[in-house]
Amino acid sequence: GGQITGVCLSQLDSPPTTSPTSSGGLDVYYPDYKTAWEKAACVNTRPMPSGRPVYSTMLACCKGAYAGQMSGYCLTQLEAPPTTSPTSSDATADFWYPDYDTDWPGAGCLNSLPLPFLPGGRLTYTTNEACCIAAYGGQVSRACLCSMASPPAGCPTMSPTQSPTPQPTLSPTSPPTMSPTQ
Repeated sequence: GGQITGVCLSQLDSPPTTSPTSSGGLDVYYPDYKTAWEKAACVNTRPMPSGRPVYSTMLACCKGAYAGQMSGYCLTQLEAPPTTSPTSSDATADFWYPDYDTDWPGAGCLNSLPLPFLPGGRLTYTTNEACCIAAYGGQVSRACLCSMASPPAGCPTMSPTQSPTPQPTLSPTSPPTMSPTQ
């Protein structure tokens, strides 16, 4: 038989526990409600308190739980936190959004950063075309569609032709013949 009380095992440097334990962080993130909201961030530490919303990434957690956080503390805790200005002049998002800062007849969709709105502040689209169709579908000028990298047929070209077009003849052509010529 074995010792029922477990006294012997309890004397070990690292005694076994009655439930399995894991090391490292969780594979999910949750908001840290124990910290004041303006100084709080998302964590993946064990054990996770019950009843917390769960997110697959820290960014998703920050956007979901701390979207209005004026201090931006949650976002500063990301492995690669966003900066207040673009890191390069050609910074682009992986989605498209309507350009509400341009008059509607000439507006199009953008994917440039930084965004002129907060996350969730306006609809976004996976492609430029989807954005143009949804946001500027009734645009008579077709400015949005025609500003795409590969505009649809019927849009004016942005570059001139390489050579001039031929001039019309000055005199009319001969009348057609009625029978084949020999």
